Amino acid sequence: MSPVDPAVRWVRLLAPISGRLVPLEQVPDPVFAERMAGDGVAIEPAVGRRGAAVTVVAPCDGRLAALFPGGHALAIVGPGGVEVIVHVGLDTVELKGAGFKTLARQGKEVRAGQPLVRFDPEVLGRRGKRALSPVLVTNVDAVERLEVAAGPEVRAGEDVLLTVWLKEAAE
Repeated sequence: MSPVDPAVRWVRLLAPISGRLVPLEQVPDPVFAERMAGDGVAIEPAVGRRGAAVTVVAPCDGRLAALFPGGHALAIVGPGGVEVIVHVGLDTVELKGAGFKTLARQGKEVRAGQPLVRFDPEVLGRRGKRALSPVLVTNVDAVERLEVAAGPEVRAGEDVLLTVWLKEAAE
């Protein structure tokens, strides 16, 4: 876990994907629905014209701490030490990168709204995978409270998805 910077009181995370908000309890995977991996919300990606790829952008400035093999998930350590995971789709690790293209490198600094991964929702669908994508704050022990955007839809890199209030700052 990253140390929390007491000078940072709260962090706003932008939507990394455009689409419809889905509460975590409605995600058909207990790891996400029961908040075992962290707290947040999921996004059902908005799919445009047939064959169009969906771009996942950085939800905040920070360091790309992990870019999982195949590009199905990424982790960013952002302002104040907030740790964020974007998991593209459900059970997409099984695709071993099919339908994904990484656009950034692990360990590098990223800016909010910067494209990080591109994926083809049709490839996911043909392989029986759903593009529903959880966005989680994983260091929940450092979080005083988490506010989810009102929704029902968000635009990648433009709309605030989550506001994270950090404990150390609140004290």
